[in-house]
Amino acid sequence: MKKNKQVKFKGGKEGYCNICGQYSKLTRDHIPPQGCVKPTNVELRTLEQYLTEPSGKPVNSQSGLNLLSICGNCNNNLLGTEYDPELIEVSKQVATLVRVKQELGLFLPETIELSVKPQRLVRAVIGHILAGKLPTPGQPPISARFPNALRNYFLDTSSAIPNHIEVYYWVYPSNKQIVINSLGIGSGIGEGFISGSCLLKFFPLAFWIVWDKPPSFPINLKKISSENFNGLDESCEIVVDLRNLPPLNYPEVPGESRYIMFHNDSTVLAQPGKPKGFG
Repeated sequence: MKKNKQVKFKGGKEGYCNICGQYSKLTRDHIPPQGCVKPTNVELRTLEQYLTEPSGKPVNSQSGLNLLSICGNCNNNLLGTEYDPELIEVSKQVATLVRVKQELGLFLPETIELSVKPQRLVRAVIGHILAGKLPTPGQPPISARFPNALRNYFLDTSSAIPNHIEVYYWVYPSNKQIVINSLGIGSGIGEGFISGSCLLKFFPLAFWIVWDKPPSFPINLKKISSENFNGLDESCEIVVDLRNLPPLNYPEVPGESRYIMFHNDSTVLAQPGKPKGFG
């Protein structure tokens, strides 16, 4: 992408749905869902803008991070009705604990256990990640193994999570929201290369969906075991680490000996906008 090229965050009212691929009227998906984060004035940037020109002029949105990118069925009937309630409930539980620490300074245990429905939770995360880019005018969603596997899993409620996918999660105590549709991460010290992954981060949780991770590539985060992905409404216990957290800009800002590859138009970062009268 050429430097300073204007990046659009507003798309057409009709197009191909980013999830099911059907051409129809597009609906506005809030990322994350409104039950997790109240929509407020935010500044929108791409990952490239954030990394190279963090003080550059952003695009403002008065109603949070939202994009016209998916059809009504995928947005309302599947995400909103079937999957989002689980993501909202889990987020609220973790948010309560994080706010207790931030606002009151109270001591928290090192870890807690939460009961979740992983099939619904992960489908909600995947749905909002897939919705997190504007459709290319006149073109259906790109067809490749990783995004196709995500779409098929989201749409087929009876399917198991694909074998090549791992779901990592951690506490994210930041009001910056990030959705990255396609992220590759490599290592300069022989750890291998993750060719496909996607990311959703918002207060108080971050989720990293990784495709076909090399065994030699270390990711020191909690993950939801594939053994727990059974029936749609079957629950499991997951461990949430409340103290040992990665840097706030992990993994989209690589550390030493690592590098990233991404499609800039498949990345959106939203942070609180300046109050009126400032700047």
